[in-house]
Amino acid sequence: MIFGADRVAVDAVGVAVLRMHGGNATISRGAVFEQEQIARAVQVGLGAKTPGQIDLVTDDPASHRIAEQIRQVLGKG
Repeated sequence: MIFGADRVAVDAVGVAVLRMHGGNATISRGAVFEQEQIARAVQVGLGAKTPGQIDLVTDDPASHRIAEQIRQVLGKG
């Protein structure tokens, strides 16, 4: 589950998760923050502007490992 108050961060993490599980060509193209809907949301100031502004919170080692994978996907350009 992905929860958050920042709709851009939630969408970006969702794209990262889809990529981790073999998302389609549209989802897999370019950097996460270059995805059309995310780029537009950033442009109009709706939330996180960069992957570094996303805080992933976990409470167990397995979730922490997944969060690290998500961070790596978010950081790819």
